[in-house]
Amino acid sequence: MLTYLATSVITLHSFSHILAYKAARDRSLVAPVFGLEEEQEGVLLGRLDKLHGTNSAEGIVLELEHRRKSGRGVLEWYLLPPASRYSPQQVKEVVTLLDDNVLYNPPMEPDTNADDEEPTSTFKLGLTERQRREREGVVLPYFDAQQGNGPGEGGRILYDMGEEDDFDEEEDEI
Repeated sequence: MLTYLATSVITLHSFSHILAYKAARDRSLVAPVFGLEEEQEGVLLGRLDKLHGTNSAEGIVLELEHRRKSGRGVLEWYLLPPASRYSPQQVKEVVTLLDDNVLYNPPMEPDTNADDEEPTSTFKLGLTERQRREREGVVLPYFDAQQGNGPGEGGRILYDMGEEDDFDEEEDEI
């Protein structure tokens, strides 16, 4: 009942579980199941996987949902590392955004083709000087109508009837 009435809700998740969900989502696989979703009798929390045999995946992920008066919800994910990582003199724990964590978002490899201005393709996208001159010399249709010499004449359409056109005198009277 309180989760529906509260304006801010904080949900705790295991960092190793979140990393397992993200690894499955990145590979378009079915997400692993932990805790009560395992539907095993007596299992509440599920196993806590350690990635790469180190304790680097330790910590708690805080899912903070804040509901504004307008009804719009703001959802943020934070990482709270274990207290064993800090010295006893440090009073506060450091909470960081989950997206800033190296394990959650590994750094991207630098783009080696950053100097290329054009995208790579099987055909040439640029124009030669000759093609550029010919393109500038093309007179577009109805270009003369845009050079009107009076008010209201800038948008008129000049049309020359051809021999295949059928002229109907009744339509001209309307």
